[in-house]
Amino acid sequence: MRAAVLYEPHGRLRLEDVDTPDELRPDEVRVRTAAVGLCHSDLHVIDGRVVRPMPVVLGHEASGVVTQVGSAVADVRPGDHVVACFVVFCGRCRMCRAGQPAMCQDREATMRAPGEEPRLSIAGREVHQWTNIAGFAEEMVLHRNAVTVIDERMPLDLAAMLGCAVATGVGSARKVARVAPGDAVAVIGAGGVGLNVCQGAALAGAGIIVAVDRSPHRLALARERFGATHVVDASAEQDVAARVRELSDGGADHVFEAVGVPGLVETALDAAVRGGSVWAVGVFGDAARIDFPASHLHSGKGVHGVRAGSLEPQGDIPRLVEEYLRGSLELEALVGERMPLEDINRGIEALTAGAGARTLVVF
Repeated sequence: MRAAVLYEPHGRLRLEDVDTPDELRPDEVRVRTAAVGLCHSDLHVIDGRVVRPMPVVLGHEASGVVTQVGSAVADVRPGDHVVACFVVFCGRCRMCRAGQPAMCQDREATMRAPGEEPRLSIAGREVHQWTNIAGFAEEMVLHRNAVTVIDERMPLDLAAMLGCAVATGVGSARKVARVAPGDAVAVIGAGGVGLNVCQGAALAGAGIIVAVDRSPHRLALARERFGATHVVDASAEQDVAARVRELSDGGADHVFEAVGVPGLVETALDAAVRGGSVWAVGVFGDAARIDFPASHLHSGKGVHGVRAGSLEPQGDIPRLVEEYLRGSLELEALVGERMPLEDINRGIEALTAGAGARTLVVF
């Protein structure tokens, strides 16, 4: 099958013929990819901020149709429509038993062991799976816990975004921060994840939702389609935090950093009300360090890390599908462009430039 392979940081993705194993392990499934989203987390591997073994196939929010299942897989069948999600969990460790699969302590249990035939290879050389998904490919071989079966009425292209952008954004607001009716919320970064933080806050009943970004297009989307009550153009505003405090009567109860720039955490703290919380949703990179004045702590403010919106795939993704089918969850407006795999480098360039919302590769 064809896949887009990254051989070195700062390189272009190369379309290659990649082999997958003829036989599945008992706990694996084979999926014909329908669509995959382009995410900044993928970009961080390309630009070297996140270091991973190479060659590698990126792509971690994907959808598709199951074509084959391993002998021990009883609850997924060929023909099922599924979302593939980077929250691949063992189901047995302490965190999984506590109902927190996003914090799984034994993800290695979901991978093929050293010495086994790899899931992806070129001429016998292993090609690594980014986040155990590798969605920039016509076919995915995955651990059973990497997929969630969804209602077949759900459009598969839109379903791909449920695996990261939507689940992370909505979950960060509703499940992690537990935004309450009437709360004041600020969201720094109105990309695919940030727009869904706005949407999650709106669904939770927030009273004020301030979206901050440098893109007029994204700010318009935030206000017109994703629940933001106010927008701040960071390219035109001298003091973003002061403007957020002005709009939210002294500061936001919850400020979400959805860009992944360490310096924006201090901006978020400046924008938070005394006793408020900053939620670090963006991916900062392996070597990043975050510094801020201790006075924020003396004001009762806290900085909290967020992983995948504390996603529980088997429960949360079907609920998001239900909300979309009921008309209460916006997805179509997230899509900036649909493109074939052959154009993926153009999509990566647009992602680097910060253009549009979500780009989908559709097979």
